[in-house]
Amino acid sequence: MARVQRYELGDPDIDLSPAIPPDPLDLRVSLASIIHEADSLTRRLTVMAAVDFPVNDVSMFLVVNQLSYRGAMRPSELAEALGTGRANLSKIAHRLDEAGLIVRVREPSDERGVLLALTPRGREIGERIMTHGQQYVDTMLTDWSEEDVTTLKHLLSRLARDAMRMQQAPRKRIEPNTC
Repeated sequence: MARVQRYELGDPDIDLSPAIPPDPLDLRVSLASIIHEADSLTRRLTVMAAVDFPVNDVSMFLVVNQLSYRGAMRPSELAEALGTGRANLSKIAHRLDEAGLIVRVREPSDERGVLLALTPRGREIGERIMTHGQQYVDTMLTDWSEEDVTTLKHLLSRLARDAMRMQQAPRKRIEPNTC
């Protein structure tokens, strides 16, 4: 078994600084900070408690959250959105079905296809999640002018639209450097 090499502070080969220069106006850093906070386990558990989510299961919460934002979805699309496998999503969907939060319905455009949809109880919980999220954003923007909030909404909407367009565009394959 290979031994892991240990380094000491002050070693010239070790740089403890970020890989990008510090810049409070760097969009990458700002977006990453927002995403990491919103995507953190701490934030998810806080929201689950605030909305009285009926099960202590973050995976189940994430599915209800996604269906609340997007509406009914194919299990494969939902698995991709959550970054999990289809088999895992199937297990989560089964638990949500047993809890009375989702149902499986036939997809209108594909007689063999299935969609996962919120039940009335699941939708009510989803609405609480959405309300909590709106209150959280409103609190962050309390000291912002109406004009600044409107500008932010327009710019974020544009950024989201462009990100979706890029996601749907054919991807170029990056060839490995063979030099």
